[in-house]
Parts: sequence; structure tokens; C-alpha cells
Amino acid sequence: MANRICLASLENETESHSTNTSKSPEEQYADMIGHICMEIGIPVVCSFGLIGNTLNLLVLTREKQHRTLSKMEFSAHIGLIALAFSDFMFCLLALLFTLLPLKRFYDEQNMVLYYNWLGNGCITIFIVTSTWLTVVMAGERYMAVCHPFKARNLISLKRTRISVMGIFVVCTLCTLPIFLESKIHQIDCPNGDKFYTIKKRESFTRDVIVARRVVWAILFDFIPCVALIYFNICLIWKIHKAKKLRENMAPMRGRESTLLNQRSRNGNVKWQIKFKKANGNNSLQPPIPSRSHSLTHDSNNSSPKFNRHSSRKRNTDSALNSVTATLVSVIILFLILVSPSEILKFTLYYTSKSLQKNHRFDIVKYITNFMQALNFSTNFVLYCAINKSFRNSLRSLCCWWWRKLKSHRLKATVIKLESAS
Repeated sequence: MANRICLASLENETESHSTNTSKSPEEQYADMIGHICMEIGIPVVCSFGLIGNTLNLLVLTREKQHRTLSKMEFSAHIGLIALAFSDFMFCLLALLFTLLPLKRFYDEQNMVLYYNWLGNGCITIFIVTSTWLTVVMAGERYMAVCHPFKARNLISLKRTRISVMGIFVVCTLCTLPIFLESKIHQIDCPNGDKFYTIKKRESFTRDVIVARRVVWAILFDFIPCVALIYFNICLIWKIHKAKKLRENMAPMRGRESTLLNQRSRNGNVKWQIKFKKANGNNSLQPPIPSRSHSLTHDSNNSSPKFNRHSSRKRNTDSALNSVTATLVSVIILFLILVSPSEILKFTLYYTSKSLQKNHRFDIVKYITNFMQALNFSTNFVLYCAINKSFRNSLRSLCCWWWRKLKSHRLKATVIKLESAS
């Protein structure tokens, strides 16, 4: 009983300023936006993101194992797998943030208290990790599309793995100041009871926090935003230029194939006449053309077929184009949902005089948090909509699961029948 009285007195002391006056219309509107975004929107979006990113990991690792990928495509797959893992961890931690009973005071040191202390920093780790993974993948794709000869020497699987691991390590180290800004503070009540709360450290003054936020905004907001805008503009321009080039070359390819057919037919007819005159026997058939020829014809001599090397090259080019389109869509979604939110929060933080009574900042924070959760949860939809090989791998994976489920059900039915008989 005394424990509850001490806790109630602490809560009344901290909430005395907010209860003296009734809530203003702006404060009520901020509470409504916070309820919609934080208690309804983010749990739904993050739950979908957990399922989608799990499927991303399964499909991308399956493609990496069961498909013959080129060096460029394999490098992009490594980045996409790392991005799916980072997005999965963000969705998991953000979902826990909205579902756990977080409060100001705790009567014991439990897991909820430690998550309230460390959860914000852990979420920030995966936000900045996903940001720089997107930048690195965009840079590799920019080199592969805009500077292909340099990319062959610069891009390798070993360097891609090192860069991915380096991003996780560096982003974790850069986030350490967020963990050090606060600590678990113990409160001793007069009756001997103990309570725990999260408190800012005295060494982290406002000037230190402002300097940290400025450096943070430069490294993880402005530089990635500028780099992604530049890479994306170059990639879209190259894709548009290649599309126009293919459209201009399409009539030429049609005329070239017609000329090849006519020349091959004329050559066959002339060669057959010379062969008949030389041998004087109509029953003899001309020998089979050499396999070293770059073109082979079907039985009707209607159209030439290129050899296996050229078809393999076309498949590789289409796969690389699909990966490029996927990364371009991921970058566009990131620039729409994440970059403006971080820049807007940074601007409002330094233009607002008092953040404690600024409900406009709270509204912006709720909406931008929902936008970030939406970005980290919808890459699965982009992959399904744009990447054909991803859809095929997902379909084969679902069919494999369905066949395995049917076999388990069949075995269970057989066991029940045998036990009944």
C-alpha cells in the first residue's frame, strides 16, 4: 500500500504542470494524431513489415543459392539481403515500442525498463544502417550502369561483404552517444521503497546534444539524401537513354534479320545447285553446316537463332536491368518517406523555442515516425511489383511450402486411419 502511495506521489509531482490547465484544441489534435499513428498505424505497418521482410530474406537467399548469378547481380543480392535484415529488426523493435507497457516509473528493474532505456538507440542503429546500405547499393549500381569498365575492377563480392559489415559496425559505434545520453536513475522513497526512471546524464548538456545532433544530421540525413538524389537521377537518365536506344535499334534489327534470312536462303539454293551439278545425283543431301557458325536455322529456315552465349548474355542483361529498376524504386521510396521526415524534424527542433509545449513538433514526430515505418515495411511490395525473378522465386517457394503441407496432412491422415483400424 505504501508502495502505491509513493508511486502516486511521484506521478502527481511530474504531472502537476500538465493537469493545472485543461487541454487546448491543438493538444487534443496532437493526441488524436499520436493515437492514430503510434497505436494503430505503426503496429499494423510493422506487423506487415515483419512478414514481408521475412519473405524477402527467404526469397533472396533462395535466389542466391539456386540461381547462377553474375558478379554484379550477386553483389546487389548481398546488399538487398542485408537491407531486408536491417528493415526486419527495425520493424520488430518499433512494434515492441508500441506494444510494451512503457511508463515513467518502474518499481523493479525488468526487461521493459531496459527496453525503455535502450530501445530508442537500437531503433536508430537500424534506421541509419538501412540508410547507408541504400547509399552503398545505389553507388554500386551507379558504377555498374554509368561506368561499367571501372565497375569490373572496383566491385567484387569480397568488397561488398566488407562494406556491408563495415556499415553495421560504424553505424553502431556512431549511435553510442544516444545510449550514453541517459541512464537508469534510482529513486528512494521515505518508506524504504525504490523506484526506477530514465534520466538524462548531467554531462550531456544542451550544447553537447545540439552539437551531436548537427553532426548526426550531416552524416545520416543530408549527405545520404544528396548522394541518393544524384545516383538516382543518373540511373534514371541512363535507363531512359538505353530505352530510347533500344527503340531506335529495333527497326534496324528487324531489317538485319530479314537480310540474313534472304542471304542464307540464297546461299543454300546456290550451294544446292552447284552440289547437284557437280555430283549429278538428286538423292544426295548437302552436308550439315558447321557448328562453329554463329547462327543456326530451324527446319523452315524462317528466322535465325543466336547461340547459347548470346541468349545467356540477354538473360544476364535482363536480370541486371531488373535489379537496377528494383534499386531505383527503393531509392525513390526512401527519398519520399525517410529523407524529408528527418530533415523536417531537424528543422523544427532548432526553430522551435520550447519543444515541451510545442504540439506542432509532436504532430510532425508522430507522422514522420509512421512514414519511416512505412518505408521499412513496404520493400516486399516493391520487389513483387517490379522484379520478375523475385515473383517467380516467391511462387516456387509458396508451391514448395504447399506441397510440404499437403504431404504432412496426408501422413497425419494415414496415421489416423492406421490407428483407427
